Amino acid sequence: MTNGEPASSDVMREQRLQRNLKIVVLGLGSLILIGLGAVIVKVTGLATTPSSGGQGVPSISAAWRAAGTVTLEIPKGSRVVSISLSGNRLAVQHEGPQGTGITILDLNTGRRVVDVKPIEALPKN
Repeated sequence: MTNGEPASSDVMREQRLQRNLKIVVLGLGSLILIGLGAVIVKVTGLATTPSSGGQGVPSISAAWRAAGTVTLEIPKGSRVVSISLSGNRLAVQHEGPQGTGITILDLNTGRRVVDVKPIEALPKN
């Protein structure tokens, strides 16, 4: 003890601390590997399972799939500006000589849900 050597209690305390740190590192490492394995299993399951028209995925009727073509009548001279899909609804914005319009279609039935015609409003003071 007089030669600068640590006391035996200090050595035992250091060894116990190292053992505890090794246990903690091994435990956390195993948790990381288990989590990574769970993520891989989930991603693989989602990638290999065909979608069954779940929530948020539009379910198009068999008649539409067989037809392959969807027609939408817009006013003469108009052009489609943008198309947006939300669930089973398709919004088509068109612009032409009669003005701007938005048509919303139901993809399950193929019918028009609503035609939106924007109008100019007077400025408010």
